[in-house]
Amino acid sequence: MKIYDAQIAKENILNFFKKSGITIENFANILGTSDRWIKYVQANKKYTFDVEIVKKASAFFAVEYNKISSIILTPPNNLRQVLQKKHSKNPEYSKILNDTPTISFIIENILAIDEDFKNSNGLELKYVKDIIKKYYPNMKLTTLSSELQKSTVIETTKSPIKINTNLYKLK
Repeated sequence: MKIYDAQIAKENILNFFKKSGITIENFANILGTSDRWIKYVQANKKYTFDVEIVKKASAFFAVEYNKISSIILTPPNNLRQVLQKKHSKNPEYSKILNDTPTISFIIENILAIDEDFKNSNGLELKYVKDIIKKYYPNMKLTTLSSELQKSTVIETTKSPIKINTNLYKLK
């Protein structure tokens, strides 16, 4: 096994975090750091997590410390469900994992595989919201448009019919 590599640990932690669907605030609480620090680490190549935070992340994601800190890992597609099961007896983690996931998680892991969305040639925002509401009826979708435009799996185009209207479809 390779020795500890802070950049590999950072990449793994951020990939697992993204795939978990939890908010940055909740993740910061789990790691015992601030959401501001996690944002710095995400945005800047020179920042990394210290060893104690890597150990906490390793425990939370149920990945061996030696692996998370030395080889690039691919989180499982069902990571959220795996974590829900693993942490079902921990009330703090269980609540976080059973709350509504982040919008970016919903876009990449729910919307992108929804048959109605996949089979469309581009949907207006209100129809995308309708699809998401099938899964999360009470969810506030105030940032959905900007999250769709930032997504790496969604293509955004201007409507040929309506002015100031975007259409969203799978890339």
